[in-house]
Amino acid sequence: MTPSLHTVFFSPTGSSRKMAQETARALAQELAQNMALARGNDWNWTFPEGRAAAHTLGPEDVLVFAFPVYAGRIPQVLMEPLARLAGHGARAILLAVYGNRHYDDALLEAVDLFGANGFSVPAAGAFVAEHSMTAKVGAGRPDAEDMAAIADFARNAARIIASGESANVAVPGNRPYKALPPAADIRPQTLDSCTQCGLCASVCPMRVIDADNAAQVAQGCLRCCACVKICPEQAKYFDNPQVDKIVAMLESNCRERREPEVFFAAAGKM
Repeated sequence: MTPSLHTVFFSPTGSSRKMAQETARALAQELAQNMALARGNDWNWTFPEGRAAAHTLGPEDVLVFAFPVYAGRIPQVLMEPLARLAGHGARAILLAVYGNRHYDDALLEAVDLFGANGFSVPAAGAFVAEHSMTAKVGAGRPDAEDMAAIADFARNAARIIASGESANVAVPGNRPYKALPPAADIRPQTLDSCTQCGLCASVCPMRVIDADNAAQVAQGCLRCCACVKICPEQAKYFDNPQVDKIVAMLESNCRERREPEVFFAAAGKM
């Protein structure tokens, strides 16, 4: 059976999806010079129905996994679906997507999890997207330079895969991983200008916004801000001191452009 190249992404605001698919495109193009590889599935874990599935890969398969960094870690909502992802020797290319502050221990956590699930991880990278909480941090990213860097990262990863390298990449981070902040029940607010178009409910990764009454939001919000970004009336917003404090810190300290960081099993950091 011809091995397959799959993608998995959790992408409430679209950046992780965009980066995963560009990585897969460039990876497939480069690998086609050395091996037969079918383009497999795009597994979208953004919504509950996608996260409910289990997936098993074979030893010659390749998987691209892209995820947003939340509080320096992998989003906790991905832990259950990750536990149902079996590698059986498949290669995984990992992308941690963060909002220009830092990715902290998220990339290391991902390498560890995929190794425990039977994958080898020959390449991993940390890439910047516009911060979900404020467009003033990482504004407009990923931009053309970022997308070119992702394509170059994918081509280098493909060469390592083609070489037969099976070692796991070394990436920055600490064990134990960064402690998660205490859970907080913070929900988006809705202005009277809301037209009940339903867009916010359609993009909510936790399905906590009522499809018939957007002002009704159940417990479980991740504060991914997908609803805020998509609202054509700018009627969704957060009104919370904790959120305000985080936004103020980001806008004061994290505006200087950070560049992608990429790591390869065969050659270390490039």
